[in-house]
Amino acid sequence: MPLQLATESKVLTCSSTGQSISLIKQLATSGEGEVWRTNIAGYLAKIYHHPDSQRIRKLEVMIANPPQDPNAQIKHTSFAWPKSLLRDERGQSIGFLMPQIVDSVEILDVYNPRRRQAVVPGFNWLYLHATAVNIASIIAAIHRAGYVLGDIKPQNILVNNQALASIIDTDSFQVKDSETQAIYRCPVGSEGFTPPELLGQDLATTDQTEIHDRFRLGVIIYLLLFGDHPFKGKWVGKGDSPEPHQLLRQGFWPYGMNSLIQPGPLTIPLDTVHPELQKCFQRCFTDGHAHPELRPSAQKWFSTLQLALKELKVCRKNPRHYHSESYGKCYWCDRQRQLGVDIFPRELNWLETKSKTLSNRFKRTVKKTNIKAAKLQKRQKLTPTLNLAQLISKASISVPKFSQPGKLAPKAALSASSPGLGTSNGFKSPTLQGQGVTDNKLLIWGLASFFALSGLIIALINLVGDVEMSDRQWGSTMFAIAIGLGLLGMAGLLLKWTRSENL
Repeated sequence: MPLQLATESKVLTCSSTGQSISLIKQLATSGEGEVWRTNIAGYLAKIYHHPDSQRIRKLEVMIANPPQDPNAQIKHTSFAWPKSLLRDERGQSIGFLMPQIVDSVEILDVYNPRRRQAVVPGFNWLYLHATAVNIASIIAAIHRAGYVLGDIKPQNILVNNQALASIIDTDSFQVKDSETQAIYRCPVGSEGFTPPELLGQDLATTDQTEIHDRFRLGVIIYLLLFGDHPFKGKWVGKGDSPEPHQLLRQGFWPYGMNSLIQPGPLTIPLDTVHPELQKCFQRCFTDGHAHPELRPSAQKWFSTLQLALKELKVCRKNPRHYHSESYGKCYWCDRQRQLGVDIFPRELNWLETKSKTLSNRFKRTVKKTNIKAAKLQKRQKLTPTLNLAQLISKASISVPKFSQPGKLAPKAALSASSPGLGTSNGFKSPTLQGQGVTDNKLLIWGLASFFALSGLIIALINLVGDVEMSDRQWGSTMFAIAIGLGLLGMAGLLLKWTRSENL
């Protein structure tokens, strides 16, 4: 039977220190076990439903032989490696303690263009290259320690706002016991990431090597740099396109020899990346299909990605566009001109943000007004008028700015409604014709006050500051004051006329 835990709190013992560990809150559950928050800051506990002896022995080997973290010097946790076994009140090992990865998002939120724009809009091609470099570095360190990841998938790779990656679910790795030579296999795989030579095999009985991980790493890097799966494209063969795993099994990718899939209209060309990276992808997906040992190692990916990262150039027109120096020009600008799509849009300045917000709200208001007018015309001949005063008030409300490069944008902020909309700003909703005069009066009063006060302030600043003004400047100032006073007078006449009409 699965291990039963108290819903609120359960105290376990850390086998390495003898310290009591309290399970505070359950964070996740699966068929394998549960993940809990503990009373130790920065650490989580994973508790197995069925903590058998082989699983515990595998953990003991991992705890005794951790890989060297390539980012330890900057105090970044690159993998949630088991730290210590956890024992219950009977002394039975039922799980382990591991570091918690915080302030990070799944790699899917980074490489998918739409999700990236919503979650981490500051991530450009430079950051995507850096993310790939860091992932290759981590996997190379894991391979040097003799481990095989086995199940590399987007859900198990997290990325923070500095493009630093962390790998979780490490207890699923394939582990070899150097003392007994026993191999604790990784029994699971993910579709689209399993190399073709392992498709259809029972992974629970298959010994894997780092060569199999090379294929998985190649897929992850391709996703980061191109935003799509390498074995996806336009089918040019007979009949319907095969299932994705069949394309992978046959080695059909858009840049392979005699491939039956070609780049689609939105596919980012392979030659946009550094020439050495192009060779790595060819070795991984073309040469490595028949000869897996020819795939680039994690260390080779790391060194090649470092080279490509150093040779990226920033675009002169858009500071968020980076391109390979070997490509010779900004591919993203060309793509925007040809397809009307920019997956790395530049950050709007304050004025552009306000203008865009005002334009969008104006269009929405007009649309709502037209719908309301159509309904009213069926009952009576009344024409709704647009309340510009309310529109201007709404447009002045600040909107969330694009995040700075690499800065994570909270999801909640993107969906939260702007405060102060509706009647709290002092203006009523779009009104019918009988109320339009009052709204126009308010608008004229606002414009008049703006011009009059602007002119007076300019004049006072120059007078108090003892600044000499040219005849043209004095003329502009007096003109603004005259316009403002004139509008104030018109507003007064309009107010008098409105009152006489209401009597």
